[in-house]
Formats: sequence, structure tokens, C-alpha cells
Amino acid sequence: MTKHYRLLAINAAMTRQENWMKREQQKDSFTIDVDTGVAYLRGRLRTLLREGYVFDDIVFTTHGNEGMIFFGNEVIRWKDWYSADWYGAGFDRLFPGQNTKIYFSGCNVAAGANGWKFLEASVRTLCQNGGVSIGWTSSGFSWFPSGHSKHLWGSTREVMLVGRDSLRFFENWNRVDDGINRPT
Repeated sequence: MTKHYRLLAINAAMTRQENWMKREQQKDSFTIDVDTGVAYLRGRLRTLLREGYVFDDIVFTTHGNEGMIFFGNEVIRWKDWYSADWYGAGFDRLFPGQNTKIYFSGCNVAAGANGWKFLEASVRTLCQNGGVSIGWTSSGFSWFPSGHSKHLWGSTREVMLVGRDSLRFFENWNRVDDGINRPT
């Protein structure tokens, strides 16, 4: 039996600051607090697969830097998404829709050439039927009234996977690729 939720919220929860920023469980969401590292996260995702869960969208609330997100001292870099631990592991079955949104709230995740690569690799790994990966090119801060990260400057970048092969690149919601070449 399929268990459907609108949102999968993945929180880095290894430090006091990360615990302040984490998203709480909502009525139509499922939350994973990652307090022991990336292997724990993959294990939880495998359990969700076995138990028949599916989600419309996913949000990662973590610290970040150009082309990477952090779970304490552990990192997921753009190239890690293509490793056997992630790519082809079936995690895309958690997000079967064609319009899945992956949102990275960490600072600078989408900055620079590695940021573009990170967004592309994550959408190819988690949304093989199509979707969009979204991240920021700036530093942010924890907004205590809502508990969410706020980014007041920098750009929003998106990499959209249409079908299984076609990519489109956006910065501040304007397309920035020519259909052939990736932005740098």
C-alpha cells in the first residue's frame, strides 16, 4: 500500500544551530532528522522505499557551500549524487511525479560552476521522471519566528529535468542556457 505525503523534509540535526533551523513535522509531511550522518540518511530513505512511501517534493534544511550540503562534518558534494550510494539506488521511486521540486535551503549550495553541477546531479538522481532542483547562491540566516532559513540577496538557481534527458537552467526564474550549453 502506497503512503503518500506532499513533502519529505530532511533536516541536518547534528548541532545545536542545526536543531534551531530544522523544519518540524507538518500534517502532510514526513520529516527525517539526520543526527548521525549521511549513511543514516540513505538508510532511512531505503526504509521509506521498502515501506511504500512516495512524496511530491523534498526540502533539505542543512548548511551548505558551493556545490555541497553538510550533515555535521559529513558532506554530500555534486559528484556524490552520481556515486553508487545514490545514483541508481532507486531513490527516484520516492518521487514518481514529473513535477517534483527539490529545495536546498543551505547557503551558497547553488553558487559557482559546482553549484550548477550539484543541482543537476541531485535532480538526475532523485527525479528521473522529471522535476526541478532549486538552491541559493548566497549566505542566509536562521529566521527564528518561522524557524526557516532566509536569503535576502544572491540568486535563486534552478535546474529542471524534463523527461529523462532534457535539462533547462534558470537563474532568478530566467532561462540562462541556450538549450545546448550549460551555464558556468
